[in-house]
Amino acid sequence: MVLEKDVNSSQIESGLPPSDDVGTVNEVTPLLRNTLDDDDDNNQKAFRHRKRGLYWRCFVLFAGLFLLVVAFTILQLGVLNQYVYYAFQKKYFPNITFNTGEQQKSHCHTNTTASSNTDDEIRNKVQVAASSFMVYTSLALYIPPIFGNFFFMTLSDTYGRKPFILLPVFGSLLRSALFVVGIYYELDIYWFLGFLFIEGVTGGIFCHVTAAFSYIADITEKGDKRIFLMVIAEVMAAFGGLLGTLSSGYLIRAFGFTIPSFIATMSLLLSTLLLAVFLPESLPAEFKPRSQNINCFNKFKGVWAFYTSNKYGEGTQWRYVCSILILICVQIGMHGRSNVETLYQLNEPFCWNSVLLGWFAGVRILSSYIIGLVLIRVLQCCVSVEFIALVGAASHMASFVLESFAEKNFELFLVPVVGFGSAMVGPIMKGFMSKLTPPDKQGTLFAGLGMTDSACTIVGSTVSSAVYSATVSDMRGFVFLMFAGISCVGLILLIALWIAGIVGRSTALGYQRVEEIRIEHKED
Repeated sequence: MVLEKDVNSSQIESGLPPSDDVGTVNEVTPLLRNTLDDDDDNNQKAFRHRKRGLYWRCFVLFAGLFLLVVAFTILQLGVLNQYVYYAFQKKYFPNITFNTGEQQKSHCHTNTTASSNTDDEIRNKVQVAASSFMVYTSLALYIPPIFGNFFFMTLSDTYGRKPFILLPVFGSLLRSALFVVGIYYELDIYWFLGFLFIEGVTGGIFCHVTAAFSYIADITEKGDKRIFLMVIAEVMAAFGGLLGTLSSGYLIRAFGFTIPSFIATMSLLLSTLLLAVFLPESLPAEFKPRSQNINCFNKFKGVWAFYTSNKYGEGTQWRYVCSILILICVQIGMHGRSNVETLYQLNEPFCWNSVLLGWFAGVRILSSYIIGLVLIRVLQCCVSVEFIALVGAASHMASFVLESFAEKNFELFLVPVVGFGSAMVGPIMKGFMSKLTPPDKQGTLFAGLGMTDSACTIVGSTVSSAVYSATVSDMRGFVFLMFAGISCVGLILLIALWIAGIVGRSTALGYQRVEEIRIEHKED
């Protein structure tokens, strides 16, 4: 074999010892070094490839979520809430022509020739009727996903995440198309309950978000990056909500209710095509059970195992329980306020129109999610995530107190500013629970969280509508004080979780790493 001379062979010939970074002239060393260099290059290329793959997956996932939330916001917060109010206003004020054009006035500044009742009495009757109907819409839309989330998400541990990311989008697309037909032909308002039920049985937006979180857990490792990507998912949803809320007001004013519903349908169609064509499956084959037989009872037991035992590590049970209770306290208020808030703003003394309603929702999304994202990213460097969630829960509670006593427009617009941290609590607690959970149980965990989201929406919407109907004549802001009290319970639990982390000389979020180190020491 012909040996190539080393570039520093003069050192050897002169009797100088070879340096550490220069090998002697032999067959072995240069060949080994070339092999190691090749391995390093291959590893770097593989790392860059995985990184690009992660970015592409996240881009497609977040883009699909963005389009879904745009459509959902236009339909649910824009079209449905105002169309229900319009339908009952038309019923009780038959001589009034509802104007959505440039001269649109606020809903309570109308003149009527009613003789047997005063304007205020009839207006309160419209408020009560619309509020009661919104209870039925919540039941139709959110009861089916309680079971759907459990069933679909546990199945996703076997069949993958992608089918259950797509299914809710398809259901929303079908609901939106039916809304266009129902509004165009002015079908009876109760037909819309059936349209909402169709979306509910396919999982709805909560099932999609839950599946998206499971997808993120599949493609990331335990750590702050997973939590940050979950927050990014919430932020992309927020941008979708921002665009939907701001545009819906102007669209309704310019075109009525049909065109906004059609635009939402096109957005959902694009989301379906994007996710179906470009989103790859995330669940590794080795995590899928070999048996395709699904035991629903065992799956259901698996959902509750997190909260009833220390199966996944010593001390994990109380952390799971504490986290889920915090989520419940926060989510009930967040989901429950949406139904009554629109009626609250349409009523005196605010008497808002569709444009003001859209701007208010836009300010809330911009404040909660953009400021929340920046705070999480900045504060992660110096404080624990439990403390960040604590700040978010405190602002969430304060916003309810302010809203209950607001009398002027500027006070009402301060509500989302004060509640800047409301949206931070949910993704932080979900990320915390995900870090404590094995990779093959992520779908089961998020199935339970999806059920919790749906249940909180039903309870919050039903209770808020019932309380608002009963108290609108005496104290219209009482429902928000009730939510402030519930939020206070979550704040107390977060304080307990934060203190437990300080006493333990580590954050609760770092607990999993500590346990892994202990296991390694035992094996040694």
